[in-house]
Amino acid sequence: MPRSEASGRQYARSMRIAIAGGTGTVGRLVADLVLSHGHEPIVISRSTGVDLVSGEGVDAVLGQVDAVIDVTSTPSMSAAASIRFFETVTKNLLAAEERAGVRHHVVLSIVGIDATEKGYGYYQGKRAQERAVRAGPIPYSLVRATQFHEFARQMFERMKTGPFVLVPTMRSQPIEAAEVAARLVELAEGTPAGRVADIAGPRVERMAEMARRYGRAARLPGRVVEVSLPGSSGRQMRDGSLLAGTNAQVRGKDFTAWLREHTGSDGQAKNPGGTGIGGIPIVRAPLPTPPEPSLSNARELIAGLQTAGMPIALTIEGDERRLPVHIDEVAFRALQEGAALVLTRTRGVDATAAVRYLPHAVEVEVAHGPGRLTPQAEHSMTLSRTRADIRRLGGAITSGASEDGAFHVTATIPVAE
Repeated sequence: MPRSEASGRQYARSMRIAIAGGTGTVGRLVADLVLSHGHEPIVISRSTGVDLVSGEGVDAVLGQVDAVIDVTSTPSMSAAASIRFFETVTKNLLAAEERAGVRHHVVLSIVGIDATEKGYGYYQGKRAQERAVRAGPIPYSLVRATQFHEFARQMFERMKTGPFVLVPTMRSQPIEAAEVAARLVELAEGTPAGRVADIAGPRVERMAEMARRYGRAARLPGRVVEVSLPGSSGRQMRDGSLLAGTNAQVRGKDFTAWLREHTGSDGQAKNPGGTGIGGIPIVRAPLPTPPEPSLSNARELIAGLQTAGMPIALTIEGDERRLPVHIDEVAFRALQEGAALVLTRTRGVDATAAVRYLPHAVEVEVAHGPGRLTPQAEHSMTLSRTRADIRRLGGAITSGASEDGAFHVTATIPVAE
């Protein structure tokens, strides 16, 4: 009896599952996973003699198919061409499925595509695809995913111009393509569920930095240049619109773990060694580039400070969860500012940072113990750069020093249910 390892469900019989776009990044993984679950994968693509745009050959491959997983895509970035492609392909697929008696249509879409009225042309095509599926005759399941870890590699394949790799300024919460494939197969094995929870990876990343790290890890030629795209589409990429919401299902490895698995390296830039006076090695490394502003990156922020020789430790308390984007960003910046503030007040005194996920709030606290203070200490008593944003969100800041010189600063931001 076939059994899905991902979902744990049992099946009375093997299924026939067709994969539209079954030779692409996700499609190949879906086809392999369908087979490993004991089902029969039917790959639909031009290479297998099926043209989804014209509809030629579709009827011939859908006989006795139980479910169709649609992971088709188009290389066009034009809104008109993308809309035309996705509407045509979806119309042809659904019509053929109805004729063949297919009972379940599963479609992959993208997190954040309806954040703006117009936006990126490809996203307008995906919105048109979703509308066609919802209005169509076949019961469906629709899942949106964030960008894939694999996009870092694709930047070198698709965006290289001479010696440069042009990467748009984009905040993302990338997920491993294999996790997306697993979720699609889980849905196909079940009953139609309509729109289901979005899926995303565990950490917020910057696409250009992902590409740089992939290039270093894979030893690919090309200098990554980050380009800020104009208009609403560029703003959508920069402002966090493409990040997962609070109800998203977080799955799989973060980008660093995925990169190590696929290349054997984390792709981090190595700080050059150096020597000081009399040839004594310099132990303290330069301060690292801070990660993307999200509490999902709190561990990386503090680990970077530790690597640079800073005596600070982090604890995370409570039910660690995804916060609304604006709260997540401000809380991270408060942690970042608090750490800088505390570490400039003393020399050689251990500091602590804490992120507390409370039932209706998130709290960030940074503190140091008693010790010798620096001349800057009397001017470093509270958060200043993030104060206005914290108050705008209805939050509060408390800080204070004890008689023995210990100090703490705490920011609390309410989180609506």
